[in-house]
Amino acid sequence: MEEQFVMKTAVAMIIFNRPDTTKEVFEAIRQAKPPKLYIISDAPREGRGEEKKKVAETRGYVESHIDWECEVIKNYAESNMGCKKRVASGISWLFEHEEAAIILEDDCVPKQEFFRYCQEMLEKYKDDESVYMVSGTNDLPGYTIKGDYAFSHFASIWGWASWRRAWSKHYDIKMSEWPKVREEKKLRSLFSNALQYRLFVRDADKIHAGLVDTWDLQWVFTILNNNGVGITPKGNLIHNIGCGREDATHTKDNSREVSEYGEFSFPITFADKVEVDKEYEKHYTKKFYGIKRVLNAAIQKVLKK
Repeated sequence: MEEQFVMKTAVAMIIFNRPDTTKEVFEAIRQAKPPKLYIISDAPREGRGEEKKKVAETRGYVESHIDWECEVIKNYAESNMGCKKRVASGISWLFEHEEAAIILEDDCVPKQEFFRYCQEMLEKYKDDESVYMVSGTNDLPGYTIKGDYAFSHFASIWGWASWRRAWSKHYDIKMSEWPKVREEKKLRSLFSNALQYRLFVRDADKIHAGLVDTWDLQWVFTILNNNGVGITPKGNLIHNIGCGREDATHTKDNSREVSEYGEFSFPITFADKVEVDKEYEKHYTKKFYGIKRVLNAAIQKVLKK
């Protein structure tokens, strides 16, 4: 008879000004009952009176509904930091306290299987420095992963987990090495054609120049630049409920599809070795850096006009 799953891993929840989505994510965490809950929150922006109330309501809901035995550690910004600095600094703070942890933003609603999947992967690959993260999102529901999970240089931060050894040692919010990497075309081989690579370079140039208030492409670059990999489950374990909203940070146009939950069962059949699924990567770069992305961007511009 299979042993009952016991949650032992700390969970970090990143919240801000969306009480409705936060409640859904929190209720999934509440059901899992992690022994430690880290709450990371930005402060309201100046000149937005209604936001102060929303931030207070969001924080208050989480704090008042923790009804299981749990150590709660809070990191609340005193003034608004913005997405880039708040999330990155919050994760860095988290890994000052934890060797490994699960991270959920306020719009990524996990299936309960997500917690066990992350916990077992964190334990399995804790000493393998080539593995940088465990993702709960499968961005390619049309592609069949042969095993229970795939290794790839590309992985989603919509519900994920990682280790101090990966984040604290390697993450650089400034992408300091990007100019040299760009000049040497070090990452060109990861993309199937010139268009895909140009789109990646364009994104990286913007991030390096500080033109986009985000933290996640820096993490993607960290993994790619160090020839690291992430883990993607065969069945999607995260449902993002934040797309297409006016209060979304980077997904206002709903141009990125939101996958429905998939199936994932236990016990996990672990891979014999860490080996990149090259076919998965081919499909991934085609989807997110291919011609469809160019067309979608053009359509969105027309619609906005």
